[in-house]
Amino acid sequence: MKNFAERLQARMKELHVSAAELSRKTGISPPVISRLLSEPGREVRASSLMSIAKQLKVDPVWLFLGRSADSLIHDIEAGPGMVPVWTMAGLHADPVIDAWPHADTGRKLATERDGHLIAVVADNDQLADAGISNGALCLVDLSDNKPEHNKIMLAKVDEQFMFLRAIQGLPDWRYGVDDPRAGSLTDKQLLPIGKVVEIRLPS
Repeated sequence: MKNFAERLQARMKELHVSAAELSRKTGISPPVISRLLSEPGREVRASSLMSIAKQLKVDPVWLFLGRSADSLIHDIEAGPGMVPVWTMAGLHADPVIDAWPHADTGRKLATERDGHLIAVVADNDQLADAGISNGALCLVDLSDNKPEHNKIMLAKVDEQFMFLRAIQGLPDWRYGVDDPRAGSLTDKQLLPIGKVVEIRLPS
């Protein structure tokens, strides 16, 4: 199961709990329950997560992240050093940004950096001038989503995730790729997610 909504639906089905019943037992309004079930990228409040997990008799860490609390604690105790490696398709399938650094994607990247980090595999050569070619691993700091001139950002455009270069413009920031014919986007057309802090070429 790729995301929180799918795990929630599966557990409710397993226990034969309807959305109306879950709403009644948790005190979470029916519209909120409906959005949690139908919008995979929907953020969930910690208090709501705990109430839902309690009613469904399930580990809240597994419900939110898709991994056990024990494995998360093990990673925390190990300290900085390993971050999950995501594909662009994986980000799209599980768009809850807060969960990304703690998820188990089946692949990890060793790093000495500390912070709210993930690694993302580049899926094209549109930023080759910046060293980002298809297959490159880009370490992204999710705690830094403020643009900086000529830096590469992970951004959400419509429902897709992509790497774009931040360009100081007048009167606002613009974002684009190496080929100027591709045009550029403004702050109003995308959501900056994080800044690329390191690039590793595919081996």
